[in-house]
Amino acid sequence: MKRVIMAAVVGAALAGCGTAAGDLFTARDRTVEYVRVFDIKTEAPPPAVARAASEGISRNIQNATLATPLPESEDRLDQPGRFKMADAPGAARGPSCEGASWTAQARPDVRGSQDVHIVACLYPYKTGYHLDMYAGFTKKEGGWLAWPRRATGYVMGTPEKFVEKTMIDLVRTIRETTGAQVALVEAKPELAGAPWLEPSRPGAQASKP
Repeated sequence: MKRVIMAAVVGAALAGCGTAAGDLFTARDRTVEYVRVFDIKTEAPPPAVARAASEGISRNIQNATLATPLPESEDRLDQPGRFKMADAPGAARGPSCEGASWTAQARPDVRGSQDVHIVACLYPYKTGYHLDMYAGFTKKEGGWLAWPRRATGYVMGTPEKFVEKTMIDLVRTIRETTGAQVALVEAKPELAGAPWLEPSRPGAQASKP
């Protein structure tokens, strides 16, 4: 019986070593996606909300493509619109903002990632707005450079932190500029706490991709 147990333990250890060695030599790509949807209630006029959104995205991304499409009708919908994901694999499936009153799209060059795609859509409806935000990117994991990548991320920041800060700064700027009440509707992955309610740091500078 003892021999059987010892053989099982040795086998498990060898399997673990094999897995560790495999991770050490083999690098792989992983697609990471973020979705954040916020409900915004404010008395500010639509142009002021759009300006606040543009200011918010520019805190971290200077070259975002911004647009304020003309609405098909002056009447607001009872329910907010929602962006539609494209039928494409990985980070290339960024959504379209059909029906939005303000849009932002950017492909910033962020350390530690590839093909970063950030989209934000502002949807007006009768009692407020929905701000739909999406981010997708590809990052390397495992392989010989796994530990150097972790060390660099600790010092210089990670693409996840850049994406999260970009999204939070955008909605926080709308809240602070227009006096809006903001509530989280959807978050993937989950968002801890309520960082959009925290005040901006005086003199805070934009993140550097």
